[in-house]
Amino acid sequence: MKAIIKGIDVVNKLVGYVVGLMLMVMSILVIIQIISRFVVDVPIHWTEELARYLMIYTVFFGAALALRHHKLIAVEVIAENIKPKARKILKIAVMVITIVFMLILTVKGFEMMPIVGKQTSSAMGMPMSMAYMAIPVGAMLMIMNAIAVILEFLTNEHVETNEAALELQAVEQQGKGEQL
Repeated sequence: MKAIIKGIDVVNKLVGYVVGLMLMVMSILVIIQIISRFVVDVPIHWTEELARYLMIYTVFFGAALALRHHKLIAVEVIAENIKPKARKILKIAVMVITIVFMLILTVKGFEMMPIVGKQTSSAMGMPMSMAYMAIPVGAMLMIMNAIAVILEFLTNEHVETNEAALELQAVEQQGKGEQL
């Protein structure tokens, strides 16, 4: 299982570099668009469109990375107030639900490709399937990372990042120390 987690983390490292590159290209495109529109007064229309599509990919890929590092927004009122074993079961259940939802998103995303592939973007003339491909690819990355999180929980490799959960663990450890 550790080899699977390690392999997923290698893929995530590559995805992280891709996200960084997309952010850099997107920033350069926006600067070029501003200069061409307001300084030179000759707007380059495709820069705005490409920056938009890069943003879409960045969001999907970044969400997958955030899932892997437990940085997605979450309501943890219940998880904060239950014992660690129950918390672990709850978090695994949440990841399983995430996988099911992302599987649906992947399947529906690929089903959508022939429909949107007939359309082209207005400024660049590229098939819209290239832009919409961010949905199934991002969902597959999230599935991969949800599997890594589950494996982490099952192998006890998970490091708690929630402050309230860390406090609860400290109190429980202190209670065990007093019992000895």
